[in-house]
Amino acid sequence: MPNIQTYAIIEDGVVTNTVLWDGDITAWQPPAGSTANLLPSGSPVSVGYTFDGTLYTAPPLPTHD
Repeated sequence: MPNIQTYAIIEDGVVTNTVLWDGDITAWQPPAGSTANLLPSGSPVSVGYTFDGTLYTAPPLPTHD
């Protein structure tokens, strides 16, 4: 049975999607120009987070005027 885990799809330092994947590049690959980075179990990372190669950062919270 494959080990399905959550990966962040990153384009130009920004998470554009998250996917469940077993990491087998013969069955699926991230879209051209993007990378798939394994997320730790329970990670809050989602679309809009930035990634500097080591650390994920949440997008700023919206401000209310």
